[in-house]
Amino acid sequence: MTLPDATMTLGTLAAQHPASIPILELRGLDYCCGGAQTLSAACAARSLDAGEVLDAVISRENDPKASIEQSWDTATMTELADHIEQTHHAFVRETLARLKVVIPCVLNAHGAKDPRLTELAEVVRHFEEDMRDHMVREERVLFPWLRRLERKSEIQSGPPWSVRRPISCMVHDHDDAGAALARMRSLTDNYAAPPGACVTYRSLLGLLEELERDTHIHIHKENNILFPAGVRAEDRGANRASESAGSEAPQRLASSPTAQSS
Repeated sequence: MTLPDATMTLGTLAAQHPASIPILELRGLDYCCGGAQTLSAACAARSLDAGEVLDAVISRENDPKASIEQSWDTATMTELADHIEQTHHAFVRETLARLKVVIPCVLNAHGAKDPRLTELAEVVRHFEEDMRDHMVREERVLFPWLRRLERKSEIQSGPPWSVRRPISCMVHDHDDAGAALARMRSLTDNYAAPPGACVTYRSLLGLLEELERDTHIHIHKENNILFPAGVRAEDRGANRASESAGSEAPQRLASSPTAQSS
């Protein structure tokens, strides 16, 4: 594993150094949807010191008491897809179900004092619809396709287009999800409880903040690790097929009637 440096993209930094994830989160550095940006450029855009960020990452990596997200950078696509379904997809579904109960209560009790809660409820509703559809398409189409690409002994039979096509659709969905989460944060003043907020209101804010944090990590694992691995696997398969076809051509030529008669 290479040492972290400011020329790394945020996605690579988060993938190779999971200890960096909460540090990037705290500083508002977008390592999931904006993972292609270098740490140096991202820090400059937010007037942050990249050296300070790197020092914090290294310090956390060396802290034996720190709780650090498992590294998935070397996992197989099957392992990572299984993990995402069992961990992140399950978390999203459970949290959205809880929000469906809590939001109407908060809206009824506090909506008259803060009209933003009505918009918040709409943003969460659209987020829920989009994410449920998104996860189903991953679980039924893209993830099985990635698992097949990993099985070298299996004939690759699938839709007559590249895996890049569904991946592009998923990345677009991720951008929409990221925008929705940013709007939720804005509408709640960074999840700050207003004066006189009841226990249910505080519970809502906690659920939204947990949803944002988990979804960022969820998207990061797909955009920065799983999806690039799928593209590389497909390219390797195409290269093998091309090489195999090239090696068979001379044999077919030698066995043709024209070659024999000459």
